[in-house]
Amino acid sequence: MIKLNFIPEQQRKQRAGIVGEDFGGIPGEVIIGIFVALVGILIFAHTALAGVAVYKLTSYKILEVRWNGMAGDKKACDGVADELKVLQARMNSLRPITVIPQFHWARLLNDISDSVPKGVWLREIIFEKGSMSIYGSSVSKMKTEMVETGNFVASLKEKFSIQESFAGVDVDSIQRRENTAVSIADFNLKAKGK
Repeated sequence: MIKLNFIPEQQRKQRAGIVGEDFGGIPGEVIIGIFVALVGILIFAHTALAGVAVYKLTSYKILEVRWNGMAGDKKACDGVADELKVLQARMNSLRPITVIPQFHWARLLNDISDSVPKGVWLREIIFEKGSMSIYGSSVSKMKTEMVETGNFVASLKEKFSIQESFAGVDVDSIQRRENTAVSIADFNLKAKGK
């Protein structure tokens, strides 16, 4: 269907728009459309940002729960790390005596072990600054603990590994314990390095 309007444009009745008049040559409907679109975009952006914030907060809470769950493991790990530091310090203190090429530890300790007579007990062997200290006790029902200590020293002096590494073995101190049912003598032997 074709509509013809022969009235000149200046004399025609202007139809009022939904909003009313135009603003700066832009119809009111377009302005309302733009306004509604901007409000829609702002609502969408606000909703999206709120969703991201909720997601981040949830992720944070999950990570916080995991972190708190690892507190026991972290404490155990810290304990192992501290123990490792102590062991490394001990290893570093042993390093100077283990790098001596002419010193044969296995043979030396084997010779000491072979020299120990019946009734003699070793408590401690200390290697320090090229010398060796042996702490022990001699026990005897026949009151021969002093003799057994002397036999131990004599046996040590005959061993090749002792002769090779030390200038000699001497009794540094020997002390008999009183008020015991069995005779006990505590001794300290010193071997100075060559």
